[in-house]
Amino acid sequence: MGALARLPQAMAGLGALVMVTGLGGSYSAGGAVAGAVSLSQALIAPRVSRLTDRVGQTWVLAPQAALNVATIVALVVAAYQHAPVVALVGLGAAVGVTLPQIGAAARARWTNLLHDEPRLNTALAVESLIEEAVFVVGPLVVVALATSVAPGAGLLVAAVLVALGCALFLAHRSTEPPPRRVAGGQRRARATASRGVRVLIVMFLAVGVLFGLTEVGVVALTRGLGEPGVAGELLAAWAGASLVSGVVYGSRTWPGHPARRLILSAAAMAVGGVLIALATQSVIAAAAALVIAGTANAPTLITGNTLVAAVAPAEAITEAYTWVSVTVFAGIAVGATLGGVLIDHRDASSALWAAAVAGVLATTAAAIGLSTRALLTP
Repeated sequence: MGALARLPQAMAGLGALVMVTGLGGSYSAGGAVAGAVSLSQALIAPRVSRLTDRVGQTWVLAPQAALNVATIVALVVAAYQHAPVVALVGLGAAVGVTLPQIGAAARARWTNLLHDEPRLNTALAVESLIEEAVFVVGPLVVVALATSVAPGAGLLVAAVLVALGCALFLAHRSTEPPPRRVAGGQRRARATASRGVRVLIVMFLAVGVLFGLTEVGVVALTRGLGEPGVAGELLAAWAGASLVSGVVYGSRTWPGHPARRLILSAAAMAVGGVLIALATQSVIAAAAALVIAGTANAPTLITGNTLVAAVAPAEAITEAYTWVSVTVFAGIAVGATLGGVLIDHRDASSALWAAAVAGVLATTAAAIGLSTRALLTP
């Protein structure tokens, strides 16, 4: 249920990019629309989740899903009518604003059910693996539909999944956490009041930039090599390797503080980015590099989400999870936009090298968080 409702998050931005370029638009235009989908989530979703902590998930997610279906359909219609890029960007932003944050809602449910039990770490790892699986299936489905059915087909399927997935998720009222209240006279703490949450926001922004640059770079690379239809398969292989490594990582109990493991996994992502940038000679070389690089993704995301539960205020837990989640999408927005510009003015390789730089920035943020003890204490 939660996995089905999360698929559109893996489909919306890339689906917009493939649709716009498939209908004759430039990479800059497609990247701008895809970026608007992701960036708008970062601007609005934490505020929506703050409202969710106050009034409950059903009262927020249900109307949000209905609006999201309407905005996705409007974006597809506008693209087929060859509307100006500014209009498409505006509709893309509306799609991002209304995308239900099911991942944060599901993690909030687990945190409420298990509290400080050791099983909470396992549950959060499973949630990260679900999202990894979503990012295996989502790009594959959206590219396949866009290239074999119609440019806008992937987005229309995403709209159906939003409606169906959210309905099934919200039907399980027994696991929904009650609204978070604070004692009389006290102000409700914001998630960003935590130094640790702020460090994770910066780090996951860089991780998102890496993801966005890599996605756009791979799409352009495969078209440059004359095999545009394999972009979805390559991105699915990248996410699939992450999923496998996440299963291995999540099945073990690791010694030491997770903040230290976060630095190591982020550093591995940076090295993986370099490997991808060096493997642009053929589809086979790119596939091998993406598989190797992908193994660092899930451990980074799992460890980061584990730290959220440790450093965020209890009454702002959904907001905190949302900040981390949508920050990744904000980074994807920046990466997709920057990647489109780099590709239009240079080549796919330049976007992939920029992704490697983003990995270095993510590692630096994690190291600063550890050295200042922001990730070690609430």
